[in-house]
Amino acid sequence: MTWDSGMIWWFLLTIIFIVVELAVPALVSIWFAFAAIILTLISGMIKNPVNEFYIFVGLSGLFLILTRPIVRKLLEKRKPIENRIFGQNVEISKKIEADLYEVKLDGKYWRATCDEKLEVGDTGVVERVEGNKLILKKKI
Repeated sequence: MTWDSGMIWWFLLTIIFIVVELAVPALVSIWFAFAAIILTLISGMIKNPVNEFYIFVGLSGLFLILTRPIVRKLLEKRKPIENRIFGQNVEISKKIEADLYEVKLDGKYWRATCDEKLEVGDTGVVERVEGNKLILKKKI
């Protein structure tokens, strides 16, 4: 198999789409990369660049329609930690400083802070996460 200009063009586009996909946090160009890979393989059989473009658009649309719902379900399962722990009850296991505490959540130890005074054994509710620290509200 010899590389003609169409194959080189589609291969370069594949690389560009993959780099964009890796650089951007959301799924943006993976479908274009898949279509460009296929065009890299079959462009030697297609002599009209316009037809290659139409095939690329069709394949990209097909990949998008077929895989987007599956990918969306997979990504929804992996919610950010803030969404998973928001509203969770935690027990103060250790007082580090006047307003800094140690709590255990999901088997991991966290530092936590609260506007209200808490003692060891008190329960707090996770309001948000700031960096590596939980912000609590005293549970009444």
